[in-house]
Amino acid sequence: MSKYTTTKNQYSIDVVRNSDNHACAFMCSNAWHEPDDIYRDKILYTAHDIIPGDKKVGDVRIEADTLPDGKKFGDVKTAGRGWVQEEYNWDTELQNAFGEVDADLKKEITDYFTTDLKAKYLANEKGE
Repeated sequence: MSKYTTTKNQYSIDVVRNSDNHACAFMCSNAWHEPDDIYRDKILYTAHDIIPGDKKVGDVRIEADTLPDGKKFGDVKTAGRGWVQEEYNWDTELQNAFGEVDADLKKEITDYFTTDLKAKYLANEKGE
């Protein structure tokens, strides 16, 4: 009998260690959108903000970026990477979650999280 019970979901897998019911869920990959960083004008406190006692509506909440010559607010300061997808290191993830790396469990996870499944997950995160 396996030390672990797994439940496969659309883009993740739930794992329970049978001996103590310790559980953890794992996504197939880490995916997110990294946007461009733009030059921003100052942001002021409004009536809808939580305002510290020494501030009032209209005071500067966040200072404006310093603009280099030829730049204006809204221009790109640093280009983002767009959609990013990173693989997990399953040895590290299993060690962190369960204090061990069970070879059978690792194989089950890596066999389930195929390249095709990860591509579908990224497309889902993008809203495609």
